Amino acid sequence: MKTANQAMEEILDITELNHLIYAAATVITEEVNGTGEYKLQTRISKTPPWVRRIQGSINDIRKELSVLVEIRRDNRKVMNIKRTRLLKKYNIEEREKLDQLIEELKQKV
Repeated sequence: MKTANQAMEEILDITELNHLIYAAATVITEEVNGTGEYKLQTRISKTPPWVRRIQGSINDIRKELSVLVEIRRDNRKVMNIKRTRLLKKYNIEEREKLDQLIEELKQKV
């Protein structure tokens, strides 16, 4: 601590001061904890990969379903690129097909 205080009197640049404070905090942490070894604490997902894939596909279906419901509400021409791609993806030309597709997607979810 004495060395850090003496060094702080000599340093005028904020960046150097920041590096010094970080180094001092690291040394103090090592002294308190003992080992000084740092382990990366990665957050491991507890859900299996197959569950995450299913949840991802459900989320994708929900996104498409919400866009299709919005298309059904609007009777005007579709100007949005995402909407036109979605209509082409499912080959929707008539309103009856749109209603049927919405029901199928609801059942998939």
